[in-house]
Amino acid sequence: MKACVFCAGLRGEVELSRVFEDDEVLAFLDHKPVFPGHVLLIPKRHIVTLDELAPEEVPGLFEKLKVISRAVPLAAGGQGCFVANNNVISQSVPHLHWHAVPRTKGDGLKGFFWPRHPYANAEAQEAMRARLEDVILQELVLDFWFGPGQGPSSELYVKRWFGQDAEFDSVIRRRFGQAVGTAVQGGLTSWEATPRGRLALILLLDQFTRNLGRHTAAAFAGDERAQRLAREMVEQQVDRTLTADQRVFAYLPFEHGESAEWQQLSLKMYEQLAQQVGGKYQSYLPYAQKHAVIIERFGRYPHRNQALGRESTSEEKAFLEGPDSTFW
Repeated sequence: MKACVFCAGLRGEVELSRVFEDDEVLAFLDHKPVFPGHVLLIPKRHIVTLDELAPEEVPGLFEKLKVISRAVPLAAGGQGCFVANNNVISQSVPHLHWHAVPRTKGDGLKGFFWPRHPYANAEAQEAMRARLEDVILQELVLDFWFGPGQGPSSELYVKRWFGQDAEFDSVIRRRFGQAVGTAVQGGLTSWEATPRGRLALILLLDQFTRNLGRHTAAAFAGDERAQRLAREMVEQQVDRTLTADQRVFAYLPFEHGESAEWQQLSLKMYEQLAQQVGGKYQSYLPYAQKHAVIIERFGRYPHRNQALGRESTSEEKAFLEGPDSTFW
C-alpha cells in the first residue's frame, strides 16, 4: 500500500513548508494555495476522517486550529479566514486535515478552492512561511496566558499569573521553553513589529522567565530587553490598543526595574490604568506602590540578592525576615 503523502511528508517535503509543529499536530503551507498564506493542519496520528478522532485529542487539536485561523489573516493581511475540512468526498489525501485560507472582501474566490493563486517564487513562499510561524507562536503565547477572545481573562487564567505552581511552570517549559531561550538570547526580533507580537515577546522575557528560572538569576535574564520593548510601546502609545489585562503585563517590566526611573514609569502607567478602566484594575496600583517603596529604600530588590550573588546589607537581611519582602 502506498504511504500517505502527509505521513511521508512529516519526514520530507512538508517539513520544508512547516509553520507549526508539536507532539500532536503539524501545520504547513499548501503547495497550491487558494491565496498566499493558505495553511493545512493535520494530526500527526494517521486518521482518515474527523469521526476517528479520539475525544481526548479534540481539545489540543482544536486549540491549534483556532489559533491558526486567527494567525492566517494576521500574517497574510486578510480580513478573515475560511476554514474547511472534507470527509471522504473531495478528500484529496486520505488523512484528516483542515484548510485555513485567508480571505478579503472581493477577493474573487469562486466556490471553495478555485481559482488558485501560487506564490510568485520560492522567496515569497519562504517569507510567508516564516511570517506565519512567527504569528502562530505569538498567538499561542497570548492565548495560553490570557485565554481566548479580547475580553477580560477568566478567573482560571488570573489565578495562574502570580502563583507558584511547579506543574504550571513545567507546562510553560514544555510548550515555550525554546522560545524563551531564543528571546533571552536576543532573537525573535520580527515579533517587535506588531503590538501583539511585542506583547507576546514581553511575556516570554518578563513572565515566562520568572516561571522557568524561579529563585535563580535566570528569572531576570530578560528584564532589560522587556523594559526597552515596554517603554517603546508606551512612547508610541501602542499600549492603548491592548486590552486592560494585556496592559497589566505590558507595564510589569517597569515594576520589575531596579531604579527610581522605572518605578516612576510603573506608577504612572498603573495610575492611568486605574483611572481609565477602574474596577479590579485599581488593585494593581497598590502593588506598584509597594514595589516603588522598596526601590526607594534600598535601590534594589533585596530578595534577588542571593540569586544574583549580591551581598545583603544588615538592613536588607532584617527586611527579608519580615512580611511582603519577596516577589517570587
